[in-house]
Amino acid sequence: MADKFGQFFKDTLKEILVEHVKELKNQSEIDKFYEKYEKADFSGLYLEMINDTSNQMVSDAKMIMHENTLLFRGEETEIIARIEQKWSNAFATSETMYMMVLESVKDYSDYVNKIDNKEREKSIHKYTALKYIHGRGLQQFLEIITLMKNGFADGAYSRWRSLYELNIIASFISEYGEEVAEAYISSHNTEDRYEWARACGEFSPKKRYISFDDIRKKSNFPSELWQQPYRISNEVTHASSQGTFNRLGLMDGEEKISVGHTDYGLTIPGEHSAITIAQLTGLLLMVYPSGDSIIAAKMLNKWIDVVREQYFKTHDYIFPDEPKLWDNEIN
Repeated sequence: MADKFGQFFKDTLKEILVEHVKELKNQSEIDKFYEKYEKADFSGLYLEMINDTSNQMVSDAKMIMHENTLLFRGEETEIIARIEQKWSNAFATSETMYMMVLESVKDYSDYVNKIDNKEREKSIHKYTALKYIHGRGLQQFLEIITLMKNGFADGAYSRWRSLYELNIIASFISEYGEEVAEAYISSHNTEDRYEWARACGEFSPKKRYISFDDIRKKSNFPSELWQQPYRISNEVTHASSQGTFNRLGLMDGEEKISVGHTDYGLTIPGEHSAITIAQLTGLLLMVYPSGDSIIAAKMLNKWIDVVREQYFKTHDYIFPDEPKLWDNEIN
């Protein structure tokens, strides 16, 4: 595509040149003018015109801003409606899970508030820490659902990364108990991100600082099974070459640059977020286990299969040329 402004600048100078030459009286004056013209530096004028033109474009954009925005929103609404139409059953399973978790935790909170004070005090710090971690995680789960419904698979998986990390922190606190939980809570007004983890007694005093990976290795969490998904989530989150060229929202082999909504790649954040929120909720519900909390945890774990089925089947229906994700004979 041609440089429109560059051509406009050249044409403007040419017009000025022609008009000025017409005013000259003889060839000698014309020759002198051309000699000066060839040596002249027009960079200042060029920059001034760029500034004036950009100011005018901003002014014009302000005048039609609302009109253009309404058109954009109309087109966006149509795109999101098509995504919703295709993935409705899958999204419904995620939204139902959100409501299941929220209701279960509300009932569990009422139960904990009514148990014997002495019994509650035995694990009060762990309960408090996990309750706040879980609240943050549940909000992130809803963010993931919202991003998926808007066709942002990569953004959804980036948020899953945070949810996954919360799960590891919760597992660590759950395993090492009250002292670690208390240290975690107390550190929220400090600048130390992970120094609270020293309270577990598993780290050498010679160790200069504690990292998230140190906590991951010490937690009773099967992170080895999640190495590849976590690596991919890191790639789509950070400015890596892999995350830039290998987008979740693009089919393999597609040489496109995704800048907006897409209905591809939603199965991974859909499935993984369901697994992770179920695990995180289970950790909270088992601080003060009861028959009701055990049933709730089991229900959520079983609901993962419902989520997986709907996301996989939807993907297979929308993208029939892609490898099948759901096998009715196996599942």
